[in-house]
Order: sequence, then structure tokens, then C-alpha cells
Amino acid sequence: MKKILVISGHPDLKNSTTNATILAEFEKNLPGVEIRKLDELYPDYKFDVAAEQKSLESADVIIFQYPFQWYDVPGILKLYIDKIMLHSWAYGSKGNALKGKIFIASTTAGAGEEEYSEGGAFNHKVEDFAYNLKQFAALCKMDFKKFFYMCGSMYVPGVSSEEDKNNLLEKSKTQAKNIIDFVKGL
Repeated sequence: MKKILVISGHPDLKNSTTNATILAEFEKNLPGVEIRKLDELYPDYKFDVAAEQKSLESADVIIFQYPFQWYDVPGILKLYIDKIMLHSWAYGSKGNALKGKIFIASTTAGAGEEEYSEGGAFNHKVEDFAYNLKQFAALCKMDFKKFFYMCGSMYVPGVSSEEDKNNLLEKSKTQAKNIIDFVKGL
């Protein structure tokens, strides 16, 4: 089986419902998966560049798992890209460390899918917002395989019902299963 690395870009997993559930399903159902939880590893946002690059180099499949924030990845994941994906390592004429690695992105969006449509609140499909990650993968010579997304993932303690939470947990498990099945089929 391929070595799978998951980079969790959630800025506060302790207060996550969907991303935490998806990561737990990965841990349970993807033997040997390495999950790097950026918020826990680097609460000060000071990345260990060598350690992160070593993890990336040893992986066959790289998955970014994150909540969709302001039409893109959260700040901690953007900073990770800025600090870890260095010229002459990840890209550039000598940057081949990630060449040929499979790249998958998975995000959870709070708004419902109907909001991600022409005429909806965001006037674009969720897939349209994957453009930056596709370009990032191309620059690093990775093989961008798939963009998974789950809309309607908003849970607010004290506002959302217990039934809403249970439905969201099941939906998150389904999202994880879809990704796991896809990865196992590679």
C-alpha cells in the first residue's frame, strides 16, 4: 500500500466536528497513515521545515484536509505552503522533491451546496475554488487527482440540535469513506 500523509489544516481541531471526525476515520481505516495536525504541532505557527519536508518526501499520497475559509485554505495551511514548499525543493528548476506524488484536497464548507452555484451566495461552484490548489500541485509537479468537498458542515454548539450534530457526524464519516475508498483504489 502507498504511504499516505494527511496534512490537517484546521486551525482549531479541538473545536471541530467535521474535520476531526474525518481525521479519526482516516486513522481508523487507513493503515499506516501519517496525520500531521498543524494546529497541535505548531500552535505558534513556527514550522519545523526539515521535519515537514521529510514527511512530504516519504509520502506517496499527500492529502490536505481543511475547513473552507474565505474561499480558500485556512491561514495556517497557507502559511505551511509558504514556509515548507520552498524554491529549489518543491518547485523551480531543481525543485523535484514532490514530483509525481499524488495530491488530493478535501475540504468542509459550512454553507449548503445551493449557495455554491450561479446565483447562489458565492456565485461559483465549490470546485471553482480549487483552482489555487490545482496550480500549486502543478507547480510542484504533483499529480492532482481529486478535490473532495462537503457542504453544509456548519455545527454551532448551543444552536444546532443534537440531531443536526448526529447527521453531520454521519455525513463526515461518508466523506472520509469516499476519500479512503478513492485512496485504496489508487
